[in-house]
Amino acid sequence: MNLKFSLAAITFLAFFFIATAQKPLLCYYSSWAHYRPGRGQYRIENIDPWLCTHLIYAAFGLDEDASIVLNDPWLDINLGNIRQFNELKNVNANLKTLATIAGYTEGSATFSRVAASSDLRLKFAESARDFCLEHGFDGVDINWEFPGRHGGDPDNDKANFVLMLADLREVLSASGLMLIAAVGAAQHHVERSYDVPAISQYLDYINLMTYDFNGAWDAFTGHNAPLFSGPSETTNFQRTLNANHSVMYWLSEGAPSNKLILGIPLYGRTFTLQNPNNYLLRDTATGPGNAGSYTGVAGILSYFEICPFFARKWVRHWEDIQKAAFGVNGDQWVGYDDVKSTSIKCSYVNAHGLAGIMVWSIDRDDFHGYCGSTNPILSTIVECFRST
Repeated sequence: MNLKFSLAAITFLAFFFIATAQKPLLCYYSSWAHYRPGRGQYRIENIDPWLCTHLIYAAFGLDEDASIVLNDPWLDINLGNIRQFNELKNVNANLKTLATIAGYTEGSATFSRVAASSDLRLKFAESARDFCLEHGFDGVDINWEFPGRHGGDPDNDKANFVLMLADLREVLSASGLMLIAAVGAAQHHVERSYDVPAISQYLDYINLMTYDFNGAWDAFTGHNAPLFSGPSETTNFQRTLNANHSVMYWLSEGAPSNKLILGIPLYGRTFTLQNPNNYLLRDTATGPGNAGSYTGVAGILSYFEICPFFARKWVRHWEDIQKAAFGVNGDQWVGYDDVKSTSIKCSYVNAHGLAGIMVWSIDRDDFHGYCGSTNPILSTIVECFRST
């Protein structure tokens, strides 16, 4: 085989593959995955620039004076991580890159302070613009978790968030830059944190974090990201903890479907069962499941840590009403998304005319292909979009 021809053919097919993905696939990259041990380490060279339409670098901080700051200058700058990340656009010219500002660990107090001041809002917008232009990003992703909570102002954050986005929109648009936001998806988040019609007018995309509906903070098992409510949900609140309810609620509150992005987690939430014989949804748990060998956090496992389980002692189960997979081994329990549930969610996005899908995060897929094909979850989404 002629090597030059085969490489050219592969490049053409890769371009054709992503070009026919008619919906956006927004992929978060958690930069701290660089420090994972062994085969869990994820570096820029592990990113396939043809899978996602948008790559989102997580994460950067927000200082008290409304300036964007580097959380890890050694990795971001000294090792050239930001530069290499944005140079992926030299391979795929259609690729867009964005910078995530803050996140859950950032808390809410700084965002709340900045959003409450017209001077600081403008400074933040200008800092975001300058940061993008300096480093080569195509826009920013605002990840304030969450207005009115975690140290924020419960009375004013909701309105001030709109003002912040308005200033960001004006400044960023003047430089041709995008503005998106990751938002709490569940109804109780919306009620407290978001003026949906107001924020929708300023955002290019609204990334619904349709995951973390259940976790080890509960005293019973529950799936991380069920598509629908199931028979085990016994309260009205529990019946809101699913992707479908979240999407329908955002739409009913005035979000345009062509801006709503459904979030799919490439990780699962784990529990330790009180009794290994009682392993169904909403059975009693005593706490988080064991930490993974590579991610090292109790209560959560990346997909690349989960998928090898089922070649050993773990048993996979499927809840057909919720369209949700879970696995059990002794007293260990994990609810997660796999190829089957992802395919169903992608069909849901198409059926309801949603804008697309985002994943948290690209470094949690089976990027080495230890369980079969490389990046099976991401590839499932791309194929689904390609075929529509």
